[in-house]
Amino acid sequence: MRNTRAKKDKILWVIGGGQLQVPLIEEAKKLGLTTLVTDKNANCVAKEYADHFYPVDIFDIDGSIKLLFRLRQDGMNIIGVLAAGIDANVTAAIVAKVASLPGVDPQAAYLTHYKHAFRKFLRDHNLPSPQWAEVSTLGELKESIKRIGVPFIIKNIDNSGSRGTKKFFSIPGDKELAAALEDAMANSSTKRALIEELLSGTEQTVETLYDVDGVFHPCFITDREFDPRNEWAVEIGLRHPTVLSLAIQKRLYSVTKKTADFLGITIGAAKVDMILTKKGPVIIEMTTRLSGGFDSQYLVPVTTGKNILRAAILTAIGKRFPKELLIDKKHRVGVTGSLWPKPGKIVSVKGIDEARKIPGVEYIFFRNEIGDTVLPYTDSAKRVCFIIATGKDESDARDILNRALKIISIITR
Repeated sequence: MRNTRAKKDKILWVIGGGQLQVPLIEEAKKLGLTTLVTDKNANCVAKEYADHFYPVDIFDIDGSIKLLFRLRQDGMNIIGVLAAGIDANVTAAIVAKVASLPGVDPQAAYLTHYKHAFRKFLRDHNLPSPQWAEVSTLGELKESIKRIGVPFIIKNIDNSGSRGTKKFFSIPGDKELAAALEDAMANSSTKRALIEELLSGTEQTVETLYDVDGVFHPCFITDREFDPRNEWAVEIGLRHPTVLSLAIQKRLYSVTKKTADFLGITIGAAKVDMILTKKGPVIIEMTTRLSGGFDSQYLVPVTTGKNILRAAILTAIGKRFPKELLIDKKHRVGVTGSLWPKPGKIVSVKGIDEARKIPGVEYIFFRNEIGDTVLPYTDSAKRVCFIIATGKDESDARDILNRALKIISIITR
């Protein structure tokens, strides 16, 4: 890792050092930018890809601002700040604001980061959203259930990967309710929780981007797959591009733009998770960063050739991006899947290298090692293995994915 601090270097500050930040760093370097990464984990995977690294927590706004002042005092030429695939959009917005760099209004970042604040915003602007309530006691929760009804879902206020989230299809006993509430609050920085009606329908990620001129760009829509019978909100796969008709896609983009405009977003990412119900699209979550879940970083590029990362980087440093970055050049179909070994200690892993050789298997991300413990699948972050496959159509892509899944063996004890 390079440690020189050349004043002429044009530095992009990437907040977060996980796997999803690696393609962002690589893309920034292709643009001739120097990269600076912050993450509290001094051994994070992105550290070795960055030109500069500082162990600052992605949620530590004060620490990030202090680092900004120190680095500028040292003569470092930071020209952009970006959070992508990680829930640090508030930190990125505030640091960009303090540094007088391109970035979303911190208020919009705040409103979308905290689910209760965003739910209130949607309600106040008559935008589609579930019935909901913010709670912190069993009594408040039980009163809210009476109003919202069954089925319902209890979730965290400001965490990702469905951590601290559980679905209920009937009213459980107080002990089970209290445990779910405690888990949701433990996964929230506010130590409160959200309860909302459990909607029925297909789920989508809608990715959009406002350029430096404030022009809205639809980027892509990916279909998200969940088991509707599972009490845990664990994503089991993705499908790109969406199977929705062009008319419905246009409607989803329209709802996204309307919401973003109400929020005052004029630059940067505006990503929405929606459920398409019988009554129409309903917004579940929104954020002012690019999607995570390997979507904009890996799935979309290998399926379409779209380069959302480059478009976002150019926007973050105040430059226009060419429209061809958002054009489908490959016209393939991509799907993702995971292996679900039984919880326990991993004692054997076989077949990954062989599976990687299958034509159409684009990526295999194995998050654990032999000796690690597989935990019960109570949220999407507990997934052990993540596979991306592409094909000429969905049938072809799923056949390739299933071949890889059958070859890989993960044994736990």
